[in-house]
Amino acid sequence: MTMSDSLPLAVANSTSDFLIVLDEQGKLRYANPAFIRVLLNGRPAEGQDLTRMLDAPSAERAHSAIASALAGKNDETHHVELFHVDPGGHSKPVFYTLSRVEGGVAAIGRDKTADLELLGEIVQLNMQLEEKQTELADANARLEVLAITDQITGLYNRHHFFEVVRHIFEEARRYRLPMCCFMLDADHFKHLNDNHGHMFGDLVLREIGDRLRRNTRRSDILARYGGEEFVMVAPNTDMATAKLLAERLRACVDREPFTLGSTTARVTISLGVAGTEIVDSGPFDELLVCADRALYRAKQGGRNQFQVHTAADAGSDGPTGTQSGSARAGK
Repeated sequence: MTMSDSLPLAVANSTSDFLIVLDEQGKLRYANPAFIRVLLNGRPAEGQDLTRMLDAPSAERAHSAIASALAGKNDETHHVELFHVDPGGHSKPVFYTLSRVEGGVAAIGRDKTADLELLGEIVQLNMQLEEKQTELADANARLEVLAITDQITGLYNRHHFFEVVRHIFEEARRYRLPMCCFMLDADHFKHLNDNHGHMFGDLVLREIGDRLRRNTRRSDILARYGGEEFVMVAPNTDMATAKLLAERLRACVDREPFTLGSTTARVTISLGVAGTEIVDSGPFDELLVCADRALYRAKQGGRNQFQVHTAADAGSDGPTGTQSGSARAGK
């Protein structure tokens, strides 16, 4: 095919897009230099079948697009993406716009390789971004766990315990539901640390936490209060049930010795229990103080036992919560 108009010919010769004209059988009547150089490797264009340059799915799409263009009006355009295959088996995606001309079909094609590479880079970047977002979410989740848990025992820390429990306590008061508070303390812990070292002491605290956790209910809120002390709240629990739970907790710690390497020691705990059945007014701190007083009596009574705050204690107990804490320090 020749072009009489010098301007269109100059454009066709200089553009990097592919310009072709096909006869009604889909054979090349004209191909511009870019098409010949890139897709024909310099071979002559005229008479070559376009579909033989394509992979099988593209050949079917080309047949359909050419037929649609031939059946359409001169001003109609048809679009199709075709994959050219070179002798080495490498494919190149080209996006064609076809329109009917006298005696056949004209097409303008644009190499989409760079677009696909860019798309691949974008997909890769999105995958990396999702990976980083997942890592960030995991890191934030770990930070959130660290913010609410005790590093040695893995139980709730004291700060988070009070945040959770004050809400539960308010709900119990509003709906007049029973609730019990437990103060728990490892017996003779200072003696244990002094004789076996802090590494063994940390193991004992961690193992006590594990044993207590395994013997509490899903609804119970258990935390490390500080030092060798633990605290627990049991919602919807009357005093009769609390006594059974207190004995179970005492026994689970006393049942087996604690061992680290060649070091073995028997460790027990003392518990104090107070419930809203007796402490039926005042803030949660008052219930906690009553549990602490009961714990003081358990210590004074010989340890490895639990004591319950009763109605008789309400007006006659000796040490306050602060005093009992001092009396129990370092035991």
